[in-house]
Amino acid sequence: MADDHTLTLTCPAKVNLALSVARPRTDGMHPIASWMVACTFGDRLELRRTDDNAYEGVDAGGGHADSQGGGLQVVPDTEQPSGVEISVDWPVEKDLAFRAWRLLESHLGRPLPVTATVRKRIPTGAGLGGGSSDAAAMLVGLDRLFELNLSHRLVELAAALGSDVPFIVGAMQGEPSALVAGLGEQLEPLPLKGVLHLVLVFAPVECPTPQVYRAFDQLHPDAPLEADVERVRTLAAQWPVPQAGPFNDLAEPAMVVQPRLREQIAALAAERIPAHITGSGAAMFIIAPNHLTAQSLARGVTAITGLPAIATRTL
Repeated sequence: MADDHTLTLTCPAKVNLALSVARPRTDGMHPIASWMVACTFGDRLELRRTDDNAYEGVDAGGGHADSQGGGLQVVPDTEQPSGVEISVDWPVEKDLAFRAWRLLESHLGRPLPVTATVRKRIPTGAGLGGGSSDAAAMLVGLDRLFELNLSHRLVELAAALGSDVPFIVGAMQGEPSALVAGLGEQLEPLPLKGVLHLVLVFAPVECPTPQVYRAFDQLHPDAPLEADVERVRTLAAQWPVPQAGPFNDLAEPAMVVQPRLREQIAALAAERIPAHITGSGAAMFIIAPNHLTAQSLARGVTAITGLPAIATRTL
């Protein structure tokens, strides 16, 4: 939704249907190969162009920061899933959306005066790419609002912000399913043969990514030098995607960091519901054959585990 001065974008959550992780490079970064898909569930970014001479600031809901004639606030969305706690207690100056804004201004060498509000639905530390999605939406939104015509450069710029940001930029530009490799900068579209229905399950814990990767290194000191791209391709070639097909090399490390995840996955497995951890956790997902089944599964998951769960689908 947009006019000449305002724009509202959905910041889509991402799910790793497959994730292969290699041993760390000399700089400590882990190469990956992942099949990522973007979902209709996500945060919202609201942008409004301002006159930088008239800018007076933004009331701090979850905090605010200025970026050359504009302001940003991050607040919980009033429409977040029932039972999901949304925290916005970090300094906004460290928010990825704010960093994306500053990065684009620096690239252009001029200010992009807006007021911006991020309405959070994606929990922090869930492995759903919430902060990355907000940053991607900021890049895409500013490009559209100021008619910068940088769509061909945004993926490249996004790589400086984090490994998930380039994929989500691509997803917002029409490629919501891709093989993501390297440190996230290598994207290969993997068009879906149809809509993929999913149930997202929200555990009330966080899995800080650095801790999960440290656990991975301890569990797999002899991990391969390269991620297993072919294993990812093999899964991506299957349609429909098998419920038990997804895999994630960070699942076991995430369960080491947060043992409750193991209990919850085991409880669902006992009911023949194969749940999978996405990214570095702590959110889980379940593949469903259609929307009605996804809704029913979401209710069943909550009944079994007590955890909030919602039905969503790929973009």
